[in-house]
Amino acid sequence: MLAVIGSGATDRGRIRERNEDSFALGDLDAERLFDGEGTLTAAGPRGLCAIVCDGMGGAAGGDVASELAARATWRELLADHATDDPEVFARLLRRAVRVANQRVYEEAEREPSLRGMGTTLSAVGVAGGRLVCAQIGDSRVYLCRAGVLTQLTRDQTLTSALVGAGRDPLEAALAGGSTILQALGVNPDVEPSLSMVPLCRADRVLVCSDGLYNHLGAPTMAAILDSRGGPAAVARMLCDAACAAGGTDNITAVVLDVDGDALPAADPAGPPPRFVEFDPREQGERALTSTSYVVRRLAAQAGIGDDPGPPVVPATGRHPVIVGERLPALAPAAPPAPGKTVRLLGLIAAALIAGALGWWLAG
Repeated sequence: MLAVIGSGATDRGRIRERNEDSFALGDLDAERLFDGEGTLTAAGPRGLCAIVCDGMGGAAGGDVASELAARATWRELLADHATDDPEVFARLLRRAVRVANQRVYEEAEREPSLRGMGTTLSAVGVAGGRLVCAQIGDSRVYLCRAGVLTQLTRDQTLTSALVGAGRDPLEAALAGGSTILQALGVNPDVEPSLSMVPLCRADRVLVCSDGLYNHLGAPTMAAILDSRGGPAAVARMLCDAACAAGGTDNITAVVLDVDGDALPAADPAGPPPRFVEFDPREQGERALTSTSYVVRRLAAQAGIGDDPGPPVVPATGRHPVIVGERLPALAPAAPPAPGKTVRLLGLIAAALIAGALGWWLAG
């Protein structure tokens, strides 16, 4: 038996006039969404899924984009069949995110006042004893095990691309700022990054917007996540701490506690959790990589590094999972940015538009 307990909190912060963050936390088997009170507990085969979106567009509807994306992703996952195969679940999660992208894009096209709206997205679910993550933009997923915090997603940002190309992290942060290389709802289709990690008993998962990690940094987040409080209390503590640290952005935290006899016990003296990224272009062991092909392609379109090749989305396919390389140590938090921007490069738009129809038909 595997049990997941979750709760979430969101805060406008001290500066912003409204909250453009949204989250959805739901029990897929019970078809129940978190209503903002207490916690959700799931022990079914599909368990809880958590989605955090950070909208952008200001008056153009960042709050609309984030709410629509979170709910559309939830509804698509809810309509899918149950599976304990993490590779199958990864494909279902990927499809749900792409459907959500289409919903946001179509709404922006339909309503002139919403033109230009978009959102980041980080979403997680549990299948076969693994946590499966989907990523668009710079919201993040973390895993806290025995007090050690590990980031499970790679930011789709200019800063991340520069670091991957060998630039000093501090120099890259100054040069890249808050520019993200991909956002949900801006183009007709989107390409999520997918990652997986084996879970252990007593693992704690955090899905959050950049307003949280930019203000607190890894050591503070690890200390709060390692506290004895339950998911509801810890999610609220994280948001309150980010507000106290400046609160210049919207802040969202969703916390999941994972337990059950179906999972192995964590080794406190063992290495930190290791995740592997899933590439649907490939089959077999080649489908697993320690370097995000999505981030590398986005970076190449921005003129940084080599392009790993055009996106190819197989209509069907199941892929085995192996253990990837260990993540590097987390860098200190960058100063909070005044606002999020999207680099709408002509190459990105052209590539996504040209492949949109094929991607959608491929599912």
